[in-house]
Amino acid sequence: MRKYFLNNLPFVGLFVFVTFNLIAMLYYPGGSIFERDKVGYDFTRNFLSQLGRINAYLPDANGNQTNNYTSFVVWSTGMSITGIIFFIYYLCLPSIFNKTILSYIGSAFAIIASICFVLTGITPGDLTIHLIDQNNDATILSMLEIHAFFANNIFYFAFPSAIIYSYIIYHSDEINKIYGIGYYIFSFLIFCYILLLVFSPSPFGSEYIITIHVISQKLIAISWILSTLFLSFGIRKSSI
Repeated sequence: MRKYFLNNLPFVGLFVFVTFNLIAMLYYPGGSIFERDKVGYDFTRNFLSQLGRINAYLPDANGNQTNNYTSFVVWSTGMSITGIIFFIYYLCLPSIFNKTILSYIGSAFAIIASICFVLTGITPGDLTIHLIDQNNDATILSMLEIHAFFANNIFYFAFPSAIIYSYIIYHSDEINKIYGIGYYIFSFLIFCYILLLVFSPSPFGSEYIITIHVISQKLIAISWILSTLFLSFGIRKSSI
């Protein structure tokens, strides 16, 4: 059963992630940080997470932000399902590598990243929560900071997992080394994206910078899914 999951879950994950994102893009009313009046989803200006906003940037006839409920539900559902799929995948993965301590550590990082994947999907960045304590003092909690925390931690935890599994796969006797090299390439891509997150100017400062961030986010998200899919081919062809 575990090998069945490892062989097939990445295909399901890729299908769910791409399909739900595309549907959410179709239903997104429009607007971005720098072009609030532009109708429809802009692949180079809108972050994926903007599909999960309660309201789109595009103003309605009254000047209020347009309701984005359909896109929000579709995108959040897709993110949650994808995160759960990869949670199960990395939970099963150590069994392929004789349940070594190193494989458990690698999976632990990946499982946390998968949980962050789910939590990113269910925390709309434009939502604020007003908390009232017993003294009637109000605290305003911005979901944007929480959303960004979970979104960034997907990659902060995916990176050590990718490094560990690159080493494990490359030195495995059952799986071709080419799959380990593929995972090393994925690790390098994550590292580059983390450098962008940490050292790049704020994406909200210019259209040029936001375009780099938006495109990089899409590339690294799909790279994670494709790298897992690539590994599943290696497991299928292995002697395990």
